[in-house]
Amino acid sequence: MIVHVGRFRSSKRREFWGVVEDGFARPLDVKCSTTGDFLSSVSEDLKQLKDLASEEKIVLSEIEVLSPITKPCRVICQGKNYLDHLLDTGTRQKDKKYNMFFNKSSASISDPCSPIVRPLGVRLLDYEVELGLVIRAQISRSIDVDSSQLTTYVGGIVMANDVSARDVQLPQSQFFKGKSYRTFCPIGPFMAIFDEEETECVANLNVELSVNGSVRQSASTSSMIYSPAETISELSRFSDLYPGDVILTGTPKGTALSTKKGFRSWFIGQLSESKRWEIFVRDQQKSGRYLNPGDVVESRIFSSDGRISLGLQRNVVVDEEEAY
Repeated sequence: MIVHVGRFRSSKRREFWGVVEDGFARPLDVKCSTTGDFLSSVSEDLKQLKDLASEEKIVLSEIEVLSPITKPCRVICQGKNYLDHLLDTGTRQKDKKYNMFFNKSSASISDPCSPIVRPLGVRLLDYEVELGLVIRAQISRSIDVDSSQLTTYVGGIVMANDVSARDVQLPQSQFFKGKSYRTFCPIGPFMAIFDEEETECVANLNVELSVNGSVRQSASTSSMIYSPAETISELSRFSDLYPGDVILTGTPKGTALSTKKGFRSWFIGQLSESKRWEIFVRDQQKSGRYLNPGDVVESRIFSSDGRISLGLQRNVVVDEEEAY
């Protein structure tokens, strides 16, 4: 069984969790202020979860849709975890020797259709649509997880955009800073909760992102190099995980970031580090692919058979001085 849920705010109710069906939200009779508490209390019996839903149906367009991930939490990310993205960066598959991890601050989490704010001074604002795994059970020891055990530790899946300031992340070697500005992680709108019998669905989802109606990223989660089970197993070797934490599982090719090859790349490599990064930023800007104020970013993750749809993210890019 698969159940889609969301977190909402309406004029009649302050905030509430609800089951999502056919364009409506059915409020759930649960008192949970955090994602971790919600998953710990409702995800073991999905039939019971549906039974908790009210008969009242609220049209989604008439309520505010919030991120299904509450703050504070940990946002753990994977790098170069799609084969096409790996090859697009100029790295051969046989040279991928390890699972790459880094963090985003949970301050970056924002609602699924809220603006993406470009910070002052940032010139290379990039997008990365990603599937997120939401932790439901604490992990405080090394474990070996196979795909059949995934729901023991993962309560649901969500869609996220790992927005990145490339001219901070790369020239300054600041992954955490370059990816953690506020609004740099829209999540939602919906979280899909699934039982053990539906675990295989995670391995074959369509992942898409467009900018101003032009498709930039389109792939399947079947192209992941490290599966969710492998990733959680490895994370457990060195990190505790808690209910409500989210793991972003990497992005496919098509981001604005591009690499230069050939003689020009060799020539630039002979220059000082500061000069190399100056040329890098200038060359990247020429591509015209980075996000600018007024751009509209739309993202979707869904299964071809329609059983899973994590909804539609629609984010408009604004400059910092316009946002605050």
